[in-house]
Amino acid sequence: MPHPPYPAPIRTDGSNAFARRSMAERVSGIFQEVLVRNPDYPTAIQDNVQALRDAIENDEPLTLFDPPAPDHDLWTRRFEPHEEESWLDTTWFFAETFAYRQLLAACRYWTTQRDPFHPYKKEELHSDELRDAVGEALTKGGTLRERLGHRLVDCLWGNRMDLSMQSVLEQGTSAKAEHLLSNDVPEVVDHLMEGPAGHVHVIMDNAGTEEAFDLALAALLLEEDIAQTVTLHVKMAPILVSDVLGKDVFWLLNVMEKYGAPLDRLASRVRACIEEGRLHIVPDFFWGTDASLREIPSRLEKPFRRAQLVISKGDANYRRITNDALWPEEATLADAAGPFPAPLLALRTIKSDTLVGVEPATVRRLNQEEEHWRTKGTYGVVQFAS
Repeated sequence: MPHPPYPAPIRTDGSNAFARRSMAERVSGIFQEVLVRNPDYPTAIQDNVQALRDAIENDEPLTLFDPPAPDHDLWTRRFEPHEEESWLDTTWFFAETFAYRQLLAACRYWTTQRDPFHPYKKEELHSDELRDAVGEALTKGGTLRERLGHRLVDCLWGNRMDLSMQSVLEQGTSAKAEHLLSNDVPEVVDHLMEGPAGHVHVIMDNAGTEEAFDLALAALLLEEDIAQTVTLHVKMAPILVSDVLGKDVFWLLNVMEKYGAPLDRLASRVRACIEEGRLHIVPDFFWGTDASLREIPSRLEKPFRRAQLVISKGDANYRRITNDALWPEEATLADAAGPFPAPLLALRTIKSDTLVGVEPATVRRLNQEEEHWRTKGTYGVVQFAS
């Protein structure tokens, strides 16, 4: 784990109001909705989920799920620093990811292979909003540089389509210029266009609309030979509500093919890139834990070392970069990421308090104007650490 001078992560003990409310109320409410949206779960699973909700709401001591499980050794190591803590007196990023991992245990995921969030994903995947937003994005013209810039910005605001936060989801994928608090799009476009084509990695976040924007970006990079290969890093198991799994990519392609032009053409291009061996889908347990980016295992660090660019998507992965901490106002993305082995791009709509790389004057202004501006998903950042 990071050591000083890196700031300590946000905790659930009330020292950060949003973290406390998120664990005590929001996560518990989501778990209740899982039961509502999966009414055919057997009684034993319903009882397991209710017991997990009660444990969180009652601030019970943390306990590790039982083996066997393919990720038990990994979570044993993550759990050890917290084994004397309780749900509402621990680090928030650990509490949140661990709670969702416990939900998988409660739902017997490894036995049933049933994604408890499948109904959420299905609803968004078949929505008019996805079809219209992605269709509009695919028709944006201009020079190659301009189209690349459009795709990057679409990937940013697509991150609003977070199925765990209805108030953020309702804002859609359109945003005003003043909502973009840090804009390194020109620098990233220069980096991609001016250097030799290399390997681009995308650490994905939400399934559905955001996922489709990510595929559109990947297709452009490959079709225009801006990148030799694109690797999509996805979750090994459904941690958080709308996280992308490998099978979700093919589910999305099947749906887009039925929507007609231009979504069906995108699906065809993506399938071709997969068949050609230029687009890779790589699941890993690491992305479902609270581990910081500085703890990246060698199996991921080695290919990143050869990368032209690594793109980190979304709020949870941004928290991974920053150790989910409150940084001094002058801190940058490079400060937070530390000695990362490749150029790093963060595309994130802001849904929690950790933040770096925004002008201090802007932060002070927003602090005066909007009490909860860091947690409402209205604002976003495109930040590049070359």
